[in-house]
Amino acid sequence: MVYPQDSSGLYSSSLSIMGVHDDTHKVNLKAYGVTCMDCVNEAFMFKYIDKNLWVSPDDEISQLQMIEESEKLLNNRKIVLVLDLDKTLLHTTKRSKYLKTPEELLQHKFKDSLFRVQPWAMMTKLRPFVHTFLKEASTMFELHICTMGKRDYASKMVEFLDPEKVYFKSRVITREDLVDSEEKSLDLVLRHKRMAIILDDNQHVWKHDQSNLILVKKYFYFNSKSANSIASFSALNTDEDETTGVLATILEKLKTNPRTVFQPKIQGVLQGCKLTFKGIFPPSLKPENSCLWSMAEELGAICSMDDALTPFTHVVTWAATAEESQQAELDKNILVHPRWLHDCYDACKRYPGKDFRVELKN
Repeated sequence: MVYPQDSSGLYSSSLSIMGVHDDTHKVNLKAYGVTCMDCVNEAFMFKYIDKNLWVSPDDEISQLQMIEESEKLLNNRKIVLVLDLDKTLLHTTKRSKYLKTPEELLQHKFKDSLFRVQPWAMMTKLRPFVHTFLKEASTMFELHICTMGKRDYASKMVEFLDPEKVYFKSRVITREDLVDSEEKSLDLVLRHKRMAIILDDNQHVWKHDQSNLILVKKYFYFNSKSANSIASFSALNTDEDETTGVLATILEKLKTNPRTVFQPKIQGVLQGCKLTFKGIFPPSLKPENSCLWSMAEELGAICSMDDALTPFTHVVTWAATAEESQQAELDKNILVHPRWLHDCYDACKRYPGKDFRVELKN
C-alpha cells in the first residue's frame, strides 16, 4: 500500500502500476511485445533499469520512483550531477595512427590515463583530473552518466572512470534509453529538474534543460581527420593541466555553492506564505523531514502543524469536504493540492493556488 506522503507528486494516470488501462488508449506493454500507439511519443524508456520497461511521464511507476529519489536527495541535501562522457570526461578515437600496443602503452607518458578499448580498435584518453573530480564530486552529488554512446561502449568507459564501481552504479543512461537519439532529457533522471546540474560539452542536445547546463570546453586529446581541426594535445605532446584545467576549475566552482552556479534564487518564491498540511503525512513521519516541507521552506514559505500559527495562507491537502472548503474560505485559507508545491519548485515561480484545487470528498 502506498501512503499519500510517498506519492505526493502523482498526477492522475490512465495506467495503473499493474498495467490496467483506459479503453480510450490502445495500450500494449513492450514486455509482452506490444506498444501504446497513442502514447508512445510521450513515453520514456527506462531500459537502463529494465530493458523491457517503458513508462509515460505520468505513469505511477515512474512518478513513484522519481518522487522517492527526489525525497531522498532533499533529505540528504544532495543534488544530482549528470555527466556526459565524450569530450567532457574523456576523448576516444578510431584513427589507427593512435592505436598502441600494450608494450607501447607501458612506455607512454600518460600510461595511467590512456587505454586501448577492447574489442574495438579504439583508444581512449581520460581528461586530466577526472578521477579526483569524480571522487570529490561524489561526496556532494549523486553522479549520473548520460551519453549518446551505445551501452557497450559506455560500460567500457565507465570501467575506466570508475573501476571500483562506487560512483555511478546503475545510473548510466545511454543511446538505447533515449526517446530521441539526438536529444537528452532530465526527465529520464528525476522528478525535480531544479535538483540537477548537467556538465556537457554540447548544449544543443539539452533542448529543454538549458537552465541546468554548465557548458564544458571540449576535450580534444587526439587529432581529428578534419583539415580544419584545432591542434590536439597529442600533436603538441602535452595535456591539460591537472590543477588549472577544466575539471579542476569546475570543481572549485561547484564547491562554493552548487545551487548558485547557474540556477536562479528561489528563496522568496513563496515568501509571505504560511503553510500547514492536512492528511498528507503518515504518523511515523515527522513533517519537517518530508520532501514537501523541505521544498516549501526552500521556496521561502513558513511551515507549521501548530494551529497557533494562524492565520495560514495555504492548507496543503488531498481532498476536503464541502464544510471544510467553506471554513477555509471563512478563514481566508487556500486549499491546494501537493502538486502546487512540486510545480512551484520545478518552475521557480509561484502559481495561483486556485489552479491546484483539491478533490471534494463526501
